[in-house]
Amino acid sequence: MAFGKEFVTYLKQPMLLFLTRFCRIILPVICFLFFYRHSCAQSPFPPPNKLNVYSAQELSFGSFYGGSSGGTVVVSPDGNRTTTGSITGVALSPGTPAIFDVRLIPGRIVHISFPSSAMLYKVGSGENMMITEFTTDKSGNYFVTTSAHPFINPVKIGATLNVGSVSSNPSGDYVGSFSVVFIQE
Repeated sequence: MAFGKEFVTYLKQPMLLFLTRFCRIILPVICFLFFYRHSCAQSPFPPPNKLNVYSAQELSFGSFYGGSSGGTVVVSPDGNRTTTGSITGVALSPGTPAIFDVRLIPGRIVHISFPSSAMLYKVGSGENMMITEFTTDKSGNYFVTTSAHPFINPVKIGATLNVGSVSSNPSGDYVGSFSVVFIQE
């Protein structure tokens, strides 16, 4: 019986040595390769085949004085603000264009459609101003997506704010919204 126990112990030692080496060296390598392959196979942001639009910045006409006869405040897609009539812009608050991030794979045609007008309403009362003449930085109101990963194509939008006299549009905060439609061809 003593011979049998030694023989079994003799067989166990190489097996334990093999398992120890396997667990220390080969098993971590296999786990690394498994997880490395898995993490490289999936992109965190796959190219979107469907159009995704995100608002990155709101349209703002900034601060201005209305004057006796009113006029217009124009914010261009590149962010320049001009005024007409008796409107005087405040330099410290120049206004900003709206910016939308269009996310879509490259090579797709996207058309942009604007409303004919939108209204701003004075907070706390019923006065209003009309926004007209929406414009974009994309010639012809369409573009072909070109961006690579993360597939974001910024679209800048400006407009014209029609301001009445001080009596019809008293100073204050005016708020509103407008809809822009992006159509993937």
